[in-house]
This record gives sequence, structure tokens and C-alpha cells, in this order.
Amino acid sequence: MKGTNDMEYQIVGRGVEITPALKEYALKKISKMEKYFEKGSDVHCTITISVIKIYQIAEVSIQADGIYLRAKVNDQKDAYAAIDLVVDKLEGQIRKMKAQLERLRRQSGIAKAIALEVINGDEEPESAKDIVKRKTLSLTPMDIEEAITRMDALDHPFFIFEDSSTHNTCILYRRDDGEFGLIEAVK
Repeated sequence: MKGTNDMEYQIVGRGVEITPALKEYALKKISKMEKYFEKGSDVHCTITISVIKIYQIAEVSIQADGIYLRAKVNDQKDAYAAIDLVVDKLEGQIRKMKAQLERLRRQSGIAKAIALEVINGDEEPESAKDIVKRKTLSLTPMDIEEAITRMDALDHPFFIFEDSSTHNTCILYRRDDGEFGLIEAVK
């Protein structure tokens, strides 16, 4: 289904029926995100509402021109409240990413186009015992500041990238104390 800005929406219910009222509410809230994307952009949004025990979970993934945003809210007893919180979380990610990218652009002196990695996943397990999911990604050269920005935007505990100064593959991860760690593979 298309939104007003050519944004495509898919609403999925896992363990819960998506009622017309819930669908309308989710679309109304998520459509506010359209203002952050250029008109005519190829934007895909997947909204997943699921239930685990008594908790409602809302997860939203947005893919647009090489940018991948994801937010998830757990432990809500109301699906509507979960949708509100996940939209707030996504808007916070976008504002933070925009501020960090502007700072990086000012520091470098050039307005370079920055694209987030789109991680293409293959859901088929290699072995039922060991690997349950396999992903491939292309590494884009970037500095550590940009890698932190992208890791935060993806809301992942780690991020793999190519260091633009050394051209080594690096793994950035969030430590238990909230700080960041870096593993660098030397060629």
C-alpha cells in the first residue's frame, strides 16, 4: 500500500490480528516519517506488531535509497502505545543521525553523500544445528565517527565496516559499560 509520498507500507501481525482501527492508527503515525524523505524516493516501510505473553511489540523497518532504519519497542501492554513509542524512537534516530552527519560534513569541509549499508539477509539456514541466518554486506570505507552514527541508526550492538584510513575490516561494538570497542583485522 502506498502513502502520500510514494512510501510503501506493509503491516504484519504475528500472533495478533491487525484490525482496521489498528492499521489506520499505525499508518497515521508512521506516515509522519514521510517528511524525512525526498518526494519520489523509493521508500519501503514494514510495521510488525506481535504479541509475546501479555506484551505488545512494535517493530518498524524503513529502507530508502541505501538508508536502513530500524526501531523496536518491547514490553507494552497496549499496541497503540507501542506504535507511539517506536515512532518517537525512529524520529530520535533520524534527528541524531542528521546532527552527526552535519557535524561530519562541517569537519571534512565537503558535503559528501553518505549511504548506510543495506544488509541483505538470506533467511535459509546452512545447517539446522549451527547457522540459522546468514547475511552478506558490502563494506563502505568510512571513519569511526561515521561507523558509530550508522551503528546507532541501525540499533545494532555491533557494526562491520572498512576503515577509510587503513582499509582494514573493523568491527565496532558496544561494551557492557556503554562505551565502544573496536576490533581491527590486519591484512
